[in-house]
Amino acid sequence: MTEDARLLAGRYQVGKLIGRGGMADVHEGTDARLGRRVAIKLLKPSLAIDPNFRLLFREEAQKAARMAHPTIVRVYDAGEETVTDANGIETQLPFIVMEYVDGRLLKDIIADGPLSPQEAVRIADGMLTALEYSHRALLVHRDIKPGNVMVTQNGQVKVMDFGIARAVSDNS
Repeated sequence: MTEDARLLAGRYQVGKLIGRGGMADVHEGTDARLGRRVAIKLLKPSLAIDPNFRLLFREEAQKAARMAHPTIVRVYDAGEETVTDANGIETQLPFIVMEYVDGRLLKDIIADGPLSPQEAVRIADGMLTALEYSHRALLVHRDIKPGNVMVTQNGQVKVMDFGIARAVSDNS
């Protein structure tokens, strides 16, 4: 089965690649059961063989799933799928199913040229609202940057990627 034809957990159709990160790739997808467009984050297979990376990935899903706010990308589901590599070795490949955001990364918007002061303030306000909400949930993002912020077609700011977030009660 090809990457684009993969069905995860019997319901999530993996589509085209829409983003790459250090630990994971993000694909556009479809929730076949609910008929909605989703984003599917897949841990890179080279990292999935390491139980520590699988644990970090699962913790990211759990942290993000605790939050339901218009300025934070929603997590709908998470799981692991058994995949077989080219050598016939089976591995558990973790995935996170998230809200699909129809918009642009803030880093791409900035690359287009300077924002008006009003637009910059509006976007910063959305980011701060998301961070305030996550802090009230006792979660510090720790990697807020233009590459982790999207702006929808109608201007809604969405913060994503709580992968290295830390609970406020953590001592390490």
